[in-house]
Amino acid sequence: MNLRNRNIGLFIKKRNIKWEVRLLLLILIVSVLSPIITNNKPLYCSLNGQSYYPAFNDVLSVHSLTKINGKVLTGSSNWQHLKYEYVIWPPFKHGALELDTENKDFQSPLHRSKNEIGESADFRSQHLFGTNRQGKDVLANVLGGIKYSLLIGISAVIIAACIGIFIGSIAGYYKNKFTIGKVELVGIIVFLFPAWFYSFSIRKYAISDAFTSGVHSGLMQLLFSLFLFSAICVLASKTGKYLDNLFKTQPIQFRLDSFLSGIIEIFASIPGIIIVVTLAALVGKKSTVLLIFILGTTSWPVFARLARAEVMRIKEKSFIESARVLGSSNSRIIWKHILLNALPALAVAIAFAIGSLILVESALSFLGIGVPDNTPTLGSLLRSGREHIEAWWLIVFPGGTIFLLIYLFNRIGDKISVRTNQYKG
Repeated sequence: MNLRNRNIGLFIKKRNIKWEVRLLLLILIVSVLSPIITNNKPLYCSLNGQSYYPAFNDVLSVHSLTKINGKVLTGSSNWQHLKYEYVIWPPFKHGALELDTENKDFQSPLHRSKNEIGESADFRSQHLFGTNRQGKDVLANVLGGIKYSLLIGISAVIIAACIGIFIGSIAGYYKNKFTIGKVELVGIIVFLFPAWFYSFSIRKYAISDAFTSGVHSGLMQLLFSLFLFSAICVLASKTGKYLDNLFKTQPIQFRLDSFLSGIIEIFASIPGIIIVVTLAALVGKKSTVLLIFILGTTSWPVFARLARAEVMRIKEKSFIESARVLGSSNSRIIWKHILLNALPALAVAIAFAIGSLILVESALSFLGIGVPDNTPTLGSLLRSGREHIEAWWLIVFPGGTIFLLIYLFNRIGDKISVRTNQYKG
C-alpha cells in the first residue's frame, strides 16, 4: 500500500470521531427538517377538495408562500383558524416567523402559555424554549439558525479552500523555479492595468447598480468582471508565449513562490473581521449569499499557507519522482498525487475553519451586520438577549447551540490532527 492510499484510509477512518460526526449529522438533519418538526403550518391539509403541503415548502425556504382559495398565506398568517376538511399538524405548532401575540414579551419556557383570550391554556409552556419580544418561538428559530449557520460556514469554507489550496499548491510546487518567457512575462505585466481598468474600473457602476437591484445580479456582474479580467490576462499570456516561440527568446525564472507568498502575507496580516465589516458596510445590503461570498474570499490565506507547506513536504517523496519519470504532467502530480496525500492535514484546517466562520457569522448577526433581519439566526437571538438579560433563554439556548457546533468541529479537527501527526511521526 503506497503513501497516498494509506493517507486516504487514515482520513476516511472514523473510529475516533464517530460520535462527533454522528451528532453533527443528526443536528444537520434536524435543522434542515425543522419546518416539519416545529411549524404553525400543517404538514398536510385538505380544503375544498384541494391538497396542500405548506410545511414541506418551508424546507426549501422559510419565506415560502401558499395560495389557498385565492389568498396568499405566509409563515406569519393565522393557519389555525382555517376550516380544514382534513389536517395533519407538526409535533410543535409554532413556526419561526409566527407571532404569538398572547405569549409575547419574553414568555419563559418555565411558565404556562396563554390562549387567545388570555387564559392559561396548559399545565406547561407551549414554547419549549420560550419566546422573544415579538412572540416568536425560540425553538423554531434556534433550529432555523443552525441551518443557516451551517450553510454559511460550510459554503464559505468551500470557497476559501478552493482559492487557498489553488494558490498554495502552485506556490509550493513551483517555488522560485517557475520558468516563463520574457515577452510573456512583459505582456502579462503590461496588460494587468488595462485588464483591471476594463474589467472593474469602467464597470464599477454596473456592478454597484446590479448589487442595488439584487445580490444575485450583483454577483453575476462581479463574476463577469472576473472572467473578463482573466480572459485578458490569458490572451496576453498566449500572445507572449507565441512571440517567445517565434523569436526563440530565452526563458527566465520568475520568483513565483516569493510573489504568491507576499500576497498571502498581505491578506493574512489584515484581520478578516475588519474586511468583512468594511465590505458589508460598503455594499449596504444584507444578504446571505453576499455574506458567504465575503467570508469565503477573506478566509483563504490559512488554506494557502497549509497547502504550500504540505505540497513542499510531499513533493520530495519518492513516489512523486516516480510519477515524473512515468511522464505525469505537473497538474496531474499536484491534484492527483500531492493534494490527495495532503487531505488529512487539509481536513483539519477545514474543520477548524467551519467552526471559526460559524462564530464569525453569529458575531455579525449579533451586531446586526450579517444576514437579513427577517432571517432566523443564532446571533440575532443573542442580540435580543443582550438587550433583555432577564430573558435567559435567549442567551442559554442559542449560545449553547453555537458552543456545541464549534466544539464538535474543533474536536473533529483535533482528532484528525492527532492521528495525522502520529502517522507522520
